[in-house]
Amino acid sequence: MGKQAIGAITLTFLAGLSINSPMASEPEVTTHFADTGVAYVEQGNLTSHYRIIFIHGSPGSKEGYKDYLENPWLLKNAELISVDRLGYGQSPKKLEASLDSQSRSIEPLLTKDKINILVGHSLGATIALDLALMVPKRVQGMVLIAPALDPKLEEPKWYNRLADTRLVKAFLPDHWKKSNGEMMPLANELSKLSRKDWRLLDPVPVILIHGDEDSIADPDNSVFAIKRLKGKGKELVKVKGEGHFILWKNPSKIINEIKKIINAIDLSHP
Repeated sequence: MGKQAIGAITLTFLAGLSINSPMASEPEVTTHFADTGVAYVEQGNLTSHYRIIFIHGSPGSKEGYKDYLENPWLLKNAELISVDRLGYGQSPKKLEASLDSQSRSIEPLLTKDKINILVGHSLGATIALDLALMVPKRVQGMVLIAPALDPKLEEPKWYNRLADTRLVKAFLPDHWKKSNGEMMPLANELSKLSRKDWRLLDPVPVILIHGDEDSIADPDNSVFAIKRLKGKGKELVKVKGEGHFILWKNPSKIINEIKKIINAIDLSHP
């Protein structure tokens, strides 16, 4: 089999099985940059008490949240920020597979003047949780969609190992090489995350959303997480018939859960 054929087959497996989000074209909005170099767009009600920060998966970009950045209710009721994680989009291009490094790069977007809500999909949800554990007093709510959190479930798959070979790497687009570079050490990174003190998040409302037909991030990842998350306002929402791409196939469901988080915060901060 030729090199190009091997590369194409590997791409097919990665596209269907790695923790990912579709790449999209740039929106017609101004891109800003945090001190860490992370690129982001800012929309919505800048005078709102709520800042919602959207974090994409692997690979992905800030444009993956287009449906949310254009939703009338969200635009009216919250300041919306969507980021390009390190390695993607307009952010610094170097691969950064460390969860802590990814989290630190987004931390400057947490404001002291508003209620910060993190919304993450897939690996973006993992990073959201890690960020909240770093600075729990600066995160007031989270919606975690199809997260990868259980180290035992996220060991590299055979196609990740194949894509990590020099032969196949030569034919992979840059964003897929970076994505696979994040997948290879993910189990070790999740082991570090699991050793952190999740009790720090006891006061923080968290909704986990997972489709029961997710073949990319096993739904048991969210079962693992809900067992670790204690305190008030923790909920696991299992969505029948949905897979890993629920973020794009069912945005109304996700937006309703974001509204629930805001309502929960309103009740705890009268």
